[in-house]
Amino acid sequence: MTPAQQAERVERGIAHQNASRLKEAEYHYQLVLRANPKNADALNLMGTLAIEADQHMIARDYFSKALALRPKEPVYLNNLANALLLKGEAADALPLFKKAVKHHPRYAEAVCNIGRAYRSLSRPDKARPYLEKALKLDPDFVRASAALAEMEVEIGNMEAAADRFREVLAADPANVQALSGIASTKRFEPGDPELALIEKQIAGTDKSVDHKVLLHHAAGKICNDLERYPDAMQHFIDAKALTRNLFHMELHRKTYAMTKQVFTPSFFAARSGYGDVSERPVFIVGMPRSGTTLTEQIIASHPAGNGAGELPDIRKIAAALKYGTPDPSDYAGMVAGIPATSIASLAQQYLKVLAARSKSALRVSDKNPHNYEHLGLIALMFPKARIVHCVRDPMDTCVSCFMHPFTDGHAYNTDLETLGAYYREYRGLMDHWRKALPLEILDLRYEDMITDQEGKTRELIAFLGLEWDDACLNYFDTERSVLTPSRWQVRQPIYSTSVERWRRYEAHLAPLKRGLGDLEPA
Repeated sequence: MTPAQQAERVERGIAHQNASRLKEAEYHYQLVLRANPKNADALNLMGTLAIEADQHMIARDYFSKALALRPKEPVYLNNLANALLLKGEAADALPLFKKAVKHHPRYAEAVCNIGRAYRSLSRPDKARPYLEKALKLDPDFVRASAALAEMEVEIGNMEAAADRFREVLAADPANVQALSGIASTKRFEPGDPELALIEKQIAGTDKSVDHKVLLHHAAGKICNDLERYPDAMQHFIDAKALTRNLFHMELHRKTYAMTKQVFTPSFFAARSGYGDVSERPVFIVGMPRSGTTLTEQIIASHPAGNGAGELPDIRKIAAALKYGTPDPSDYAGMVAGIPATSIASLAQQYLKVLAARSKSALRVSDKNPHNYEHLGLIALMFPKARIVHCVRDPMDTCVSCFMHPFTDGHAYNTDLETLGAYYREYRGLMDHWRKALPLEILDLRYEDMITDQEGKTRELIAFLGLEWDDACLNYFDTERSVLTPSRWQVRQPIYSTSVERWRRYEAHLAPLKRGLGDLEPA
C-alpha cells in the first residue's frame, strides 16, 4: 500500500468514525497498520477508538507508539494526556498538555485540557486562566464554556454556574454537559423549563448510552426536587439499566477474605517500626455518600487543616502490589514479603503528594472513601495516621449511591441487590479492621452530626490532635474546590432532610433489602 493509499484509507476511517461507525473505522485503520505498522496517524486514531470503547490502557499504548514516531505532534500529546486524565492521573497528564501547547500555542482544546487537569487537582485558581484563554482562542468552544460552569459549581458559585450553563444551552440546546450540569446548580421548582429540555433529549435517538445515563440522572435529580419520587426513581433505574456493568461479587468476597487473612494483629506486631511516623495524613473512609465530603470540608475549615480531595495514590500503590488481580493471593504474597525499606519509600512518596497540596498544614486529609479497603497497607505506611470512618444508615447510603452516576469503577452500584450485598462486605471488612489494626478509628456517624453538630465536630477536631476553632462550624463558608457529587450539600449548613430519605422510594427497594439482609444500622 503506497503512502497515498494509506492516507486515503485513513480518511475513509475518519469518515466512518465521525458517523459513529466504529467497526468500519477500525477496519480501515487496521488495514493501514498491516501495511505500515509505523503509520503514526493510524496508531493515534486507533487510540481514539479505544478511548470511545473505554479501553484506556490500550489507548495509551496506541498514543505512545504514535508519539514515539512523532514526539512533537500536539494532537498525539493531547490525546495521550487526555487518556491519563480520564483515569484520574491529572498530575501526569498536565506536562503533556503543556507540551502540546508549547508546540501549538493556539491549540484551544489542549489549552482547555490544561484547565481541566488543574480542576482535577483542585486548583481552580490555576484552571480558570486556561479555560478563559481557550474561549478567547475559540469563542464558540462549548467544552471550555461548560468546564468554566462546572468549575463555578465546584467552588460554590451556583448562580454563576447556572448562568454559564444557560449560555451554553442558548448556543446548543442539546448540549448534554450543560443539561446535566445545570441540574446540580439549584433546587428546582414547578415551571422550571430544564426538565422538559432534558426529557426531550432522552426521548431522542441521537444520544450515546453515556449521554443518556447523564440525562436520566439529571432528570431524576430534578424530579426528586419536585417531590415526584416515583418519576425520579424510574429515571435512576433507567440510567442503571443502561450501565449494567457486571460486578464479580465472588471475586470481591475472596479479595476481602484474603485481606482479612493477611492483616492480623500478629502481622502488625511482627512489623512494628515500619513506615513513617508523620502525623500529617488523615484518611477519611467509608462508603460513598456517607458524609466523607462534609467531614473533609470541616477539616479544611480549620486553620491547620487541608483537604486534598480524593487522592488516587493509595489505590495506585495497592495496585502495584497486585491488589485487584483475579487471584487475591497475589496481593497477599506481595504484602507479606515487602521489606521495611520499601514501605518507608512508599510512605515518603505519598507524603510528597500531600506536600504538593499544602506545605504548612498540620493535617492533610485524603477522602478517597474506598481507601477503607487499604487500611492495612495504610497502617504499615503510617503508624500514626488518623482514620476517620464515616458511617450512615445503610438504606440511606445505598439509595444515595444508586442516585448518582458513578464511574465504571463502582459497578456494584448499577444493581440494588448487588449494592446491598456490597455494603455488607464493606461492613464486614470494617469490623475486621477495628479488631486488627494498630490504629484508632473514629466512627463519625452522619446522623449524629445532624443532631449534634458542635459536639461531633469538636470530637473530630480533638481526634485529629488540633486545637478547637469556631471556623469548623461554618464549614460551608470555606472557599475551596469540591469535586464530588456532594458539592452542593457542603455549601449548605447542616440539614436533616437527608435522614431516612430512603423511605420516599421504599416501593422500589425490595432488591436492596434482600442484598442487605439482616444487617443492622451501624
